[in-house]
Amino acid sequence: MSWTSANGREITDEMIDRWRKSYEQGKFPEDGRTVGGVIIGRPPLSTDKSPAHGTPS
Repeated sequence: MSWTSANGREITDEMIDRWRKSYEQGKFPEDGRTVGGVIIGRPPLSTDKSPAHGTPS
């Protein structure tokens, strides 16, 4: 099975499995790419209604 990402890249089950194995070993996948810097902290919860997370007050 495969999917197309927002930027047009095809994502396959094999790619996801390879990434999962790398991450479980604490490694970055060989074909991995980042789109930005590392952000320290937890992502907002789906129930978080604070303006700091983009939800209007």
